[in-house]
Amino acid sequence: MVSAGEIEIFRHSLKRIVEEMGVTLQRTAYSTNIKIRRDHTCAVFDADLRHAAQHDIAPQHIGSLVEVIPRVMKDRDDLEPGDGILINDPYKGAVHLPDVMLISPLFVDDEIVGYAANSAHHVDIGGPTPGGIPTDSTSLYGEGVIMPGVKAVEDWEYDDEMLSLITRNVRNPEMRTGDYQAQLGANRIGEQRMRELYDEYDGGSVGSLLDELYDYTEQLVRSAIVDLPDGTYEATDYMDGDGISDEPLKLTLTIRIEDDEMTLDFTGTASENKGPLNCTPAMVFAGTMAVVMALLAEEIPKNDGFYRPFEIVTPEGTMVNPSYNRPVAAGWEIAVRSGDLVTKAMADAVPEETIAATKGIICNIAYDGTDPRNDEQYVYYETVGGGYGARATKDGMDGVQAHYQNTANSPIEELETEVPLYVRQYEFIRDSEGAGRNRGGLGIRRDVEFYDHEGTFTVLSDRTKHEPWGLFGGKSARPARYLVDPDGDTEELDSKTTVTLDPGDVVSVQTPGGGGYGDPYERNAESVLSDVINEKVSKEKAHNEYGVMIDTENRTIEWDATEQLRSERSDGGDH
Repeated sequence: MVSAGEIEIFRHSLKRIVEEMGVTLQRTAYSTNIKIRRDHTCAVFDADLRHAAQHDIAPQHIGSLVEVIPRVMKDRDDLEPGDGILINDPYKGAVHLPDVMLISPLFVDDEIVGYAANSAHHVDIGGPTPGGIPTDSTSLYGEGVIMPGVKAVEDWEYDDEMLSLITRNVRNPEMRTGDYQAQLGANRIGEQRMRELYDEYDGGSVGSLLDELYDYTEQLVRSAIVDLPDGTYEATDYMDGDGISDEPLKLTLTIRIEDDEMTLDFTGTASENKGPLNCTPAMVFAGTMAVVMALLAEEIPKNDGFYRPFEIVTPEGTMVNPSYNRPVAAGWEIAVRSGDLVTKAMADAVPEETIAATKGIICNIAYDGTDPRNDEQYVYYETVGGGYGARATKDGMDGVQAHYQNTANSPIEELETEVPLYVRQYEFIRDSEGAGRNRGGLGIRRDVEFYDHEGTFTVLSDRTKHEPWGLFGGKSARPARYLVDPDGDTEELDSKTTVTLDPGDVVSVQTPGGGGYGDPYERNAESVLSDVINEKVSKEKAHNEYGVMIDTENRTIEWDATEQLRSERSDGGDH
């Protein structure tokens, strides 16, 4: 019997491998989206196609890798050392098309002992809309290049014709080529380190250690589920619309806990959409499991054993399991909201561990035009952070990415260097938080000017109509807004749109805040004063929603007025 200590040493050896793969991919990539924002994930799988280890940079991609590897590799009998398979097909277990996966078999003594895999978000994948985020697509064919699982690498080199076919169909082919090469380099590091691991453990013991690791992980997860109260828990939210219609779309989740097993059931969710607001089962798997992992115990290993106690139900023909070749470009918007539904559903079961609603959006943004500095076309993709939900003991974080997203906000210097745009404003949005005993986090305002040239701006997002909710008396947060000329003759944009901008036009992305937790009148008055001084909360909101009177000139609390205001509310009076 292997000891727990031996298992821990072994699993950290695996984790070291995937972490080095991730660093290799990040440092050799060309695009800001990978090298700075770190929108990529690396993993290794065993010879039986079971998930062995992942690195924790972008957990959303694990959902697709866990789905894809068994489906795509199980019938391959033509693999040689140094081969590589490219896939982004959502209907073979992947997600939306910009997330391209490279899978490489790992050989030791002419035998496949596992697979190195990574997924990286490419800034462009072809199709009509720069950035790979079409807002009005009605078919998968309108969203870019589809790779169904093709052998594109032999002897650790891309097939030139295959790579040229792919890159001819995308914008900025040189940059895209650099990112594909970075993915290949990451998997080669995975192969080298796995060979070393087999040498270290004398080969034969690795398989048994993996079995022990999976069983050990399963036991930890089941023990954590047993600690949760049995029962059925439900939550519902609504999406803005699918890009074709503005009709709100219902997303509903039922969680059933029985002994040491958990079911996450999306029965009741809206039917599949004509537009790109559809989500593959792999996406919703990632969206829910990332939050479940955090609720159960962060330190539990993430591998095949983790997933065994769970069942995820995604009814066919709904927007979480659409019919073949439906568009899915905006699917991550559904997936990140499904994570919020986990925390909302579990609020009564684990009130001290859960959080209020986060910004609840990915906020896909793309800029495109001809660079007047060199007359070449550019395309730039990013996502923008927002408010995190408040917790039982802490405020929500300001201006962060939520749940599984975990990507960085693009630095101003990087954006202005890479593309011909000026960032005119980049700041937290005052009063965007949901008020509460603990307040939600603030959203971000990011204004960008297109100077010297005409360009296009695309937003594929959500959360303009339905506010991020609060918990236990906490208030909802400010929703998203997308504007052209925000300080002048303002034009408000839908959450899924592409517009052409003239030289000098400014577009403003304003993300949601996070919901509040608990009664705002119970918030520490000194904390309210601090927020007002730091321009996070206005004097008016301090009065109207927190019941705190602030003397802004002297930067002090008017204690008598505050106590009277709060006592009137507690006595049932107006405030």
